[in-house]
Amino acid sequence: MKKIIISLCLLSFIVLAIIGCEDYNKLTAPELNLGSADFTRFVSIGNSLTMGEQSSSVFESAQMYSFGNLIAKQVGATYAQATFSEPGTGGRLEVASLNPFTTYTNPEQGSPTNLNYPAPYNNLGIKGAFLYDVLNARSANTCYTANFGVPNPLFDAVLRGFGTQLELAIAQQPTFITLWIGNNDILAYATRGGLFPPTDPGVFQNQYTQVLTALNATGAQIVIGGLPDALLTPYFTTVGPGVGLAISGIPGAQGLVYQTTGSPGIALATANDLINKNVFITLSGSDAASLIGDQTGKYYTDNGIPVPPGVNTAFPFGLTPENPFPNSLVLDPTEITNYRTLRAEYNDIISGLASSFSYSVIDWDDIFNQLASTGGLTVNGVNFSSTYIEGNFFSLDGIHPTNQGYGIIANEFIKAINSKYGASIPLVDVSAIPGSLIFKEEVSMGKYGIPNIPYSALDHVLF
Repeated sequence: MKKIIISLCLLSFIVLAIIGCEDYNKLTAPELNLGSADFTRFVSIGNSLTMGEQSSSVFESAQMYSFGNLIAKQVGATYAQATFSEPGTGGRLEVASLNPFTTYTNPEQGSPTNLNYPAPYNNLGIKGAFLYDVLNARSANTCYTANFGVPNPLFDAVLRGFGTQLELAIAQQPTFITLWIGNNDILAYATRGGLFPPTDPGVFQNQYTQVLTALNATGAQIVIGGLPDALLTPYFTTVGPGVGLAISGIPGAQGLVYQTTGSPGIALATANDLINKNVFITLSGSDAASLIGDQTGKYYTDNGIPVPPGVNTAFPFGLTPENPFPNSLVLDPTEITNYRTLRAEYNDIISGLASSFSYSVIDWDDIFNQLASTGGLTVNGVNFSSTYIEGNFFSLDGIHPTNQGYGIIANEFIKAINSKYGASIPLVDVSAIPGSLIFKEEVSMGKYGIPNIPYSALDHVLF
């Protein structure tokens, strides 16, 4: 009898415990309010920013924090990606030394980890994709950059011969889409010192119209990413000011003498031009910048580049018309104006078309301006800025976000979704995302106070 009483008491305790746990779960896990947003079939279309690139490579431990995957986790949606084992798709930048700060380009390459996924990927972002590609590219050899002698194998890895990004998106009968495309149509012009042709605005409008018209026919809900100002990223803002300060201390130096497109072929950027960011030296130019003032042709010999006609490497590099700084590593005032004018035109096109279809567009200017401001941006107690390395938002390539940076990107999309569709999707806790760049000691930059990044390390930062 005593055993029966004890057993009944234990049973009562267990039942009460279970009921208590059920009540606790109900209290701590409220039903997610998606409003009218439908994430039954969630698809993303875009380029490297959608694919989750970091430090000039795409790799699985970073792709976990692609903004689309972070959104999918917040709403409980299925979200398959074309993932790659470490160290990713090739050319990943890694830290070689902190004092002075030096990067290392990992020569190894990973492999696709889910190539046999039996359906189109939800994440159709492809590093290097232009707007043209969403409509037309089916493989490495049919993508936009293949026309310039640079086929992109990532189109094969993501599309797998099944169709274009647009066709694979439509085939999934999507209920919700994020569309963030068009960055490369102008960014390639800027990162290559104005030498890569931007997409004509008329062509851009025609292509974007085709994309939105086709996606609108699916009946899916769509949130669109506008084009941020890349000139506020560390890729453009890091090297020039350091060089300007150095030149101001060189007796007799008038400024940086650099090559230009067209006549007269040579121009001068004063120390103040560089310090005030009226002329940019790209992050790809950091290695060459360390040679400024030397009587050398080392930049050309080290990178297997023929010395241009008329250049005399016996003269001080970057300080004389006889041995000017390379055109491809400089964005001058005319090119800066061209970039900003085209970005404004592209964004006007995107906003106008989105309005005609009643889609929301994310304007990145507020976030990027805050990152570039003196105090930076604080999210979940973590401070972010556009300072290279120590700013937390941008990865080693100076353009693509860190894990936490992508968390901030995801939150901007979530805010737009909540506003448009009456949802209450919780924002990503950025402080809970592991940082991509962790240092045990203070970072010390190299000569002229700039990072040491090999010239070729950022050749494929876009494609």
